[in-house]
Amino acid sequence: MHSTPLLRDDYQLIVRRAHDNLASPPLAPQPGLGVRSTVLESWTRSLDRLRDPAGVHPTVAYDEAQLTEVRRRHPFHSIMPLLRSHLIEPATEAGLLVALGDEQGCLLWVEGEKPVRHRAESMGFVPGSDWSEDAMGTSAPGLALRSRSAVQISRAEHFASEVHPWSCSAVPVTHPVTGEVIGIIDVTGGDDAVSAIVLPLLSSTAQAASAGLSQLYASGDGTTGPAPEATTDAFLEVSGPTPVLSGTGGQRIDLSKRHAEILLLLHRHPTGLTNAELADRLWPLGGSDVTVRAEIARLRKTIGRLGDIEVLGRPYRIRGRLDSDVERTHRALAAGDAETALCAYRGAVLPESEAPGVREISAELDVLLRETLLTDGTWQQLWRYAAMPHAQADTEVLMAVLRLAPPDAPERTAAVVRLESLGH
Repeated sequence: MHSTPLLRDDYQLIVRRAHDNLASPPLAPQPGLGVRSTVLESWTRSLDRLRDPAGVHPTVAYDEAQLTEVRRRHPFHSIMPLLRSHLIEPATEAGLLVALGDEQGCLLWVEGEKPVRHRAESMGFVPGSDWSEDAMGTSAPGLALRSRSAVQISRAEHFASEVHPWSCSAVPVTHPVTGEVIGIIDVTGGDDAVSAIVLPLLSSTAQAASAGLSQLYASGDGTTGPAPEATTDAFLEVSGPTPVLSGTGGQRIDLSKRHAEILLLLHRHPTGLTNAELADRLWPLGGSDVTVRAEIARLRKTIGRLGDIEVLGRPYRIRGRLDSDVERTHRALAAGDAETALCAYRGAVLPESEAPGVREISAELDVLLRETLLTDGTWQQLWRYAAMPHAQADTEVLMAVLRLAPPDAPERTAAVVRLESLGH
């Protein structure tokens, strides 16, 4: 973890002493204490409304039924695969929580490992709770909304006393057309939640979110989420760790790795594959005609619930109009549209797959995207690519970010930190 001024022991001691005096007359933080001015200003507003830091607890803004409907209507619902690949999955693996909130500061999603989520529940950091500054005082989600800028709040900088064991970073997300703030993205945890690399990651995720929403609004699909194009019957998502098949009616089927592999291979070979050809592409060694037939039978039963496509035999091929994030990325790259390609690409294709045919498809697509970004991409696009799990140690991409980013860009600092951690 890269140290920041927020985590220095001397600064934290100053903050704790100042916070301990908040509830004592006069009820106002004193300037010149050494506490950051943004925190002091927020404490002042919080005292005016909430008075006692020890008595602040989150309120429930949405009950379970309301939360389901609010989530469905919120723009984040449309780009959840993008948010998962850019931020939620890597942050969760690092032991952090990711919260997505609406424009009022109410949390809609809180994602993370179960033990961490359970600990956060004790302070009311749960979906449906109100974490605006009016409700909870000083916190990263509330202050990011109020200031319309990226914010980090560490330990005792929080107004509410029960939140002091935690630290958090948050950024607002704006509507790509109107420029209005539509919500916040927050990372909460221990000291790692305010490390030097977190804000650049949040900022790049917010940029990717706005770009993804822009693409959806341009296609007239800004409310129901990434979906098949008008000329398709089903859509296959295989970039990133969670393969999904969706239909025109909004149905979604979580696919096993093997079923996703077969659908991808048949999708990329529209004229069909024989039993032996499919076996060769699925197993490095040991595949057989009997095994292929058994897998196809199970796949037919699974996708039969969708009703939009089916797998025919002799040779095996797909009947129906299937599109995929792999094809969208290829089409965008062929058109020279790096931004659309980057929005469609959630990460390495089926990263856990060992199927030779899938590894070939994955490597081809990643090389095409990477070389396009290195040749014609902006430094922001390169940083978004570098945030993907499989690219975080890509020193050539990180060096390109250093070369292209302005000196004051926080992403540049984060790239330096990552290169240092990699021994460069």
